[in-house]
Amino acid sequence: MKFLWQQIIGFLLVMLLALAIGGYRMSEYMTQKIYYDKEQQLLNYGKNIVSNNFTRSDLLKASQLLASEKIFIQVYLEDGRIIYPTYDQRYDSNLSQEDLATINSGKVVGLRTNQAFAGSEGNLQFTTVYLPINYDVGAFPAGFISLGAPLDGVNKQIEEAQKSIQWSLGIATGFGILASIIYAMLQTQKIKQLQTATKRVASGQYDVKLNLKGQDEFGDLARDFQGMIDSLLASQEEIKRQESLRRQFMMDAAHEMRTPLTTMSGLLEGLQHDLIPESQRDRCMELINKETQRLIRLVNENLDYEKIRSHQFTLNKQLINGREFFALIRQQMETKAAEKNDTVRFEVDSDLVIWADYDRLVQIVINLTTNAIQFSENEEILLVGKNQPDGVVIQVIDHGIGIDASQIKSIWERFYKVDISRKNTKFGESGIGLSVVHSLVDAHGGTIDVESELGKGSTFTIKLPHAPQEGHDDQAEVDKNIVKKRK
Repeated sequence: MKFLWQQIIGFLLVMLLALAIGGYRMSEYMTQKIYYDKEQQLLNYGKNIVSNNFTRSDLLKASQLLASEKIFIQVYLEDGRIIYPTYDQRYDSNLSQEDLATINSGKVVGLRTNQAFAGSEGNLQFTTVYLPINYDVGAFPAGFISLGAPLDGVNKQIEEAQKSIQWSLGIATGFGILASIIYAMLQTQKIKQLQTATKRVASGQYDVKLNLKGQDEFGDLARDFQGMIDSLLASQEEIKRQESLRRQFMMDAAHEMRTPLTTMSGLLEGLQHDLIPESQRDRCMELINKETQRLIRLVNENLDYEKIRSHQFTLNKQLINGREFFALIRQQMETKAAEKNDTVRFEVDSDLVIWADYDRLVQIVINLTTNAIQFSENEEILLVGKNQPDGVVIQVIDHGIGIDASQIKSIWERFYKVDISRKNTKFGESGIGLSVVHSLVDAHGGTIDVESELGKGSTFTIKLPHAPQEGHDDQAEVDKNIVKKRK
């Protein structure tokens, strides 16, 4: 069954049940109210008659006055025999001994339904009240007086009240049905909106905008669904971007590999057909070895990245002398820096000690320094190492081309290149260097940040924790925990 009809039927059942109970209670109340009003009316008339020391002529006048309301007056002796308006005992009170005792004790008896004498109309069904006469009144001895109204008059009032209630219930039911249909359609419309959005998303269309104004559960669901759509859209865009970077990387890698392979193929073909003079053979072999090493470096860089990214490696941490470490880095990078007419200088605290895997730390700093040289010319590259209470800070500062603010977030991603025009330089061929750096720093339990301004240079800042206190954890356990935490 459709949700719309489920809603409508559910609303109707609840509404009809509520109206039925309400109508029944209202009908009961109106019936009791009519009987109560009639009882009070008859009692008031009776009290007025009794209090005025009525005579037979008084009763006759009162009967004539009340005839328009079809109210009949009768007088009885204490034992229930009728003495007015007739002595025919076929029309006695027919009250129980209990009711007679109540009246004779001076109390009134409320509405009773019975047959009573109605003059020319004979014996009719009446609703009657009884009031005591505790002393002789006029020509009447002690007894009691009754005032009654035909039951059909009361029933007519009840029927009219019930008809009014039925009309009211009918109108309320009509409005209730209309309201339930409108409400059910509104709720169903919200579900259809989500259903349509779901089909569009399933077909790959993520440009969906839902109505998020509702404050009910459907509104919450719409907002959650819109959040999911936005996340999927962002993921889709990211996938496209990563795929674009991957294709660019494959083209770059193919180009980088094709160049040395072409060189090697040409040289080997020359050697095979003795096209290269004997005096050039050593130079030829040197070129082949150089290009082979270049290919090995390209392959190893990618394999190394995969191991680092998946944490399939072990950190062998040790205490490293900071000044000696930075002096070695400067020595290794001087030749590359000279090719760009750059200089490498370091500023290191004299007591600097670094807690890290030596080889991996070399890889980190060499990579950052290489990038600084690559994007600087006729500039100074500054390496900084200093102690802080919460760890060691290492900085690589250059004054090169800098990085645009919109690109800073992306530089840590695999395959990403800041300056595409330099993708074929001999440094950073694969575009995964900074991604490796970030993973290695993360594995050490440290952080890396960059501050850069386009045209003014960049500052890469690494923060590494100090060595654990002696006896707190051994080195192997610390390394194991750090690597496991990154998985």
